[in-house]
Amino acid sequence: MIPIPRSFAGLFALFAGTIIPTSSSAAEPQPSTKHQQPSTAAQRPNILFILVDDMGWKDLACYGSEFHETPHIDSLAERGMRFTNAYAACPICAPSRAAIMTGKFPSTSGYVDNFVSETQDGILKRTEERYHLDLEAVTLAESLKAGGYQTGFLGKWHLTNDDESHLPTDQGFDVNIAGGWKGHPRNGFFSPYQLAHLEDGPKGEYLTDRLTTEAIGVLDQFSKSDAPWLLYMSYYTVHAPFHSKPEKKAPYASKTKNPAFSGMVASLDENVGRLLAWLDQSGARDNTIVVFTSDNGGHISANHIDPLRSFKGALYEGGIRVPCLIDWPGVIAPGSTSDAPIHGVDFYATFLAMAGLPLQPDHHQDSVNLVPLLKGEAPDFDRGPMVWHFPVSVPHIAHSHPGSVIRDGDWKFLRFYTDGREELYHLSDDIGETNNLIAAMPEKAEELKVQLDTVLAAHGAAIPTAVPEKPKGKARGKKTVARPQPKNLEK
Repeated sequence: MIPIPRSFAGLFALFAGTIIPTSSSAAEPQPSTKHQQPSTAAQRPNILFILVDDMGWKDLACYGSEFHETPHIDSLAERGMRFTNAYAACPICAPSRAAIMTGKFPSTSGYVDNFVSETQDGILKRTEERYHLDLEAVTLAESLKAGGYQTGFLGKWHLTNDDESHLPTDQGFDVNIAGGWKGHPRNGFFSPYQLAHLEDGPKGEYLTDRLTTEAIGVLDQFSKSDAPWLLYMSYYTVHAPFHSKPEKKAPYASKTKNPAFSGMVASLDENVGRLLAWLDQSGARDNTIVVFTSDNGGHISANHIDPLRSFKGALYEGGIRVPCLIDWPGVIAPGSTSDAPIHGVDFYATFLAMAGLPLQPDHHQDSVNLVPLLKGEAPDFDRGPMVWHFPVSVPHIAHSHPGSVIRDGDWKFLRFYTDGREELYHLSDDIGETNNLIAAMPEKAEELKVQLDTVLAAHGAAIPTAVPEKPKGKARGKKTVARPQPKNLEK
């Protein structure tokens, strides 16, 4: 079993009545990566990290979509590993993105919402002040840059409260194109975009195409150096507003509930194909790791997400389970599938290990190195428990409710702060979370409850005693499902 993160090791040992020693790498501060690079640049792989906004677990053909054709993205699954139990750190974007950058659960970092929250009249409320990533945080980009990597960021940043500070270039990136405070292009996906750090193109130019063109330009510059590179390709798509090229939308006019969204998926796939073509044509493909994932679950008005329950903004599987594909040429067995649960925080430690750089657990406290899993060296890989803390829900999303979650193995325990209800699911038997076992299995529920409470207390997480009422209106995304009888499950 792979050691769990240092921040968890002592905590979960308490439940067994023993103290589990942490590994030496976790127990001792690690030296800086600045002067600890592998012997030659050629031995260090490039990393192309593609982060999509609001892509649901079943939006790709390789994940079972019956509607979308995504051959270029699917090729990553054919060449590499497809994860069926990959998770974003939060059901909304900014905390999830901060977790990738820092290797810390939102409960650890305190970055739990897009906005600063405060207690007003005894109620924990979201304010109008946008949250930002602290400059003191040592990001994934900073650690790779210290290890000799060129670093470029394109697209949605959303980790600042303005367009002039706390930018990617303040957090370890050499290049920032289009990264500012906006979570989506308020003026739409066709130029003029009115996005910071991106000049508007010709009227009618499509943003996804433009960002890919800019990315290829950055890669052309990076390729002039022998140093390896990280390109963090953070597309604004497929977030609303749902703006598609007419020719991409047309084939889906009678196939999907949101043809414009489906057209956006088609354009995304086309542009991922452009990036992969550059890798092939430049000769960089065999030395480039490509990772594709999403920042949270899919949007209720666009996604076909069955059998998962709920959508973006919710702590059910539809809000946090995401697609994840990793292509590591010569290392990952082509066409592999992994059912091991992994988390968005894990990219930090994994990328350092891929680059041959020392792990830095004091910085990426909750991140687990996935390399043994990727290499096929750990058939029983277990990254350890995963925690979600979402104390302030999204006011305008009716199905979004504040709560906390722990997943340990196949078990998932949820607590909601709106009404105090608790739920327990065994996900390998009930991926749709239709059969709440809280009454049938009280001992397992109590075990997970104690684990969750202990972690949140150790992280100093803010626990709301009261939450705001939702604006009056029809709830979205609620559906009636059959509730099967509990199965006999081992504890």
